[in-house]
Amino acid sequence: MASRARERILAAAIRRFSDDGVLATSVDRVIVEAEVAPMTLYRHFGGKDELVTASLERWSDQWLGRLRDEVDGGRPEARFAGLWDALEKWFASEDFRGSYVANAATELRGRPGHPAHLAIAAHRRRTRELLTDAVRAAGASDPERLGLQLQLLLDGAVTVAVVDRQPGVAAGARAVAAAMLAGSQGAEREAARVRGRAGD
Repeated sequence: MASRARERILAAAIRRFSDDGVLATSVDRVIVEAEVAPMTLYRHFGGKDELVTASLERWSDQWLGRLRDEVDGGRPEARFAGLWDALEKWFASEDFRGSYVANAATELRGRPGHPAHLAIAAHRRRTRELLTDAVRAAGASDPERLGLQLQLLLDGAVTVAVVDRQPGVAAGARAVAAAMLAGSQGAEREAARVRGRAGD
């Protein structure tokens, strides 16, 4: 079981790095907010790079967990709609600052050797897998391709919501996603009909 001190450090790191930026936030600032001794932080994480990486992994787990809670269970169409319900809630929340992972990736783009890039890549992959699984369950004809397209749509919606301060963009993204899914479902039904005729 993770120690309470480690959990406090991670929570403080996510808040500070998300709100103030990874590069602009010192380890000392996290130590003060977490109310731990400096050696406690370094014992758990070694240094700032490791702390940034661990906080990105934790944020990713929490964010994807909330999406899965909305997507899991129920009819496929309801599961797909639940994904966009979750995003609408996120965009409208008072503490919405965009994607911590995307923001960190932008900040660290000039540091290709930073260990956080592995956590960023894992988050991107897991997000695409979640989207792909959702559209596969809903009957998409090419779930991998549609999952990638939806990730692009999601990225754009998050950017508009945070940069232009337009949380309502989630409704527009939902409509585009629904149209994309409907087109893919239609293609799958047509392909199934053709396969059925060929088997006669």
